[in-house]
Amino acid sequence: MKVFGGNGKRENGSDRGVSSGRAGDAGRNYINDYDRGYNNPEPQRRRAPQPKKKGGVGKTVLTVLAILAIIVAGVFIWWKMSTKPPEILSPEPDSTPSVATERYYTLLLVGIDQGKTSTDTIMVVRYDTQENKANIVSIPRDTILNTSAEYKKINSIYVGAENSGGDGVDALMDEVEGICGFRPNNYVFIDTQVFIDAINALGGVYFDVPIDMNYDDYSDWDLDGVAEYVFTIHVQKGYQLLSGENALGVFRFRHNNDGSGYPLQDLGRIETQHGLIKAVAGQALKLKNLTKLVDIAKLVLDSSETDLSMSNMQWYAQEFMKMSTDNINMSTMPATGAYINNFSYLTINADEWLAIVNEQLNPFEKVISPEDCNILCQKNQETGKYVITPGNYYTTNGGKVYTDFPKNPY
Repeated sequence: MKVFGGNGKRENGSDRGVSSGRAGDAGRNYINDYDRGYNNPEPQRRRAPQPKKKGGVGKTVLTVLAILAIIVAGVFIWWKMSTKPPEILSPEPDSTPSVATERYYTLLLVGIDQGKTSTDTIMVVRYDTQENKANIVSIPRDTILNTSAEYKKINSIYVGAENSGGDGVDALMDEVEGICGFRPNNYVFIDTQVFIDAINALGGVYFDVPIDMNYDDYSDWDLDGVAEYVFTIHVQKGYQLLSGENALGVFRFRHNNDGSGYPLQDLGRIETQHGLIKAVAGQALKLKNLTKLVDIAKLVLDSSETDLSMSNMQWYAQEFMKMSTDNINMSTMPATGAYINNFSYLTINADEWLAIVNEQLNPFEKVISPEDCNILCQKNQETGKYVITPGNYYTTNGGKVYTDFPKNPY
């Protein structure tokens, strides 16, 4: 199609506007010629480059920032909507929780050994949301209970109930309620592998190991020549970075292969546990990384027995970041050694214990009294002789005393 006499085709750039014959002037296009000449000494004028529009880079940056702001806002909104504190329950269904229950959250924290034969670490925790403080109180593994269960040591309650077809968690929660006067809001039962993985996720923990630790346990329970239970501890005394495996060994250590160890035996072990827990808390707080804590919380949730949800775990992680190691107070149930059927136990010093309960653990404004507890106590104690005999003990609530102590308490 011709437009204004053209041929409708774009010519080669070197002959723009010029007929290809060059025989005369006929048909020539002189629009771009100078004085109708072909050797134009002036360079062809070119269109001046257009200046770049100002603000292009700035707009890009603003757009990126806006997108990031939307993402951050979305994450924040999701976090706020998905993070929830655990539900607080009144100890009595028909009673109204006191104001204090909105301030305190209680938790039963339990460590199950590698062979899943006992709960050698039992701690009751109270977190204070007003002062951002945590009180952690250890209950020694050999603590004697006034219970109808076959085995009377507190570290045997969980496994004993499980082996008899019962619910180990409920059984242990019942017994803790009996000696504390209240039932903890929630529970977490952690096995050894979760402990190892959590410490490794933190990059290990620096700790001053108090003594040389050398212990080997190879147990062939079914006598088939193969050890079903293998646990070894080989950690030297001194300040060092502990891996998850070595931290577990330090946490569980009681004595060496030759019988040497802590002068106070299990109470010495609890003291080391408290120090290690504070060291782990300090290591976690140094990270200042809430995401890392949430990852560890998810690890615990996925591999432990607990009634906490992920929302609850996020809440605890968030609250933990508000603390310092100075806000963590640790203590141990006061107890006295006793022998029954030639096996060692620890009996609770009720008056001292209830003072700790009311000061450090009680989540309610009401004072917990001896009558609120089922604590087995000795009536009389001869100097140097810690032997419980029939008629020499009672319970703080005046209830039935269970005297059918087994020949072997384990």
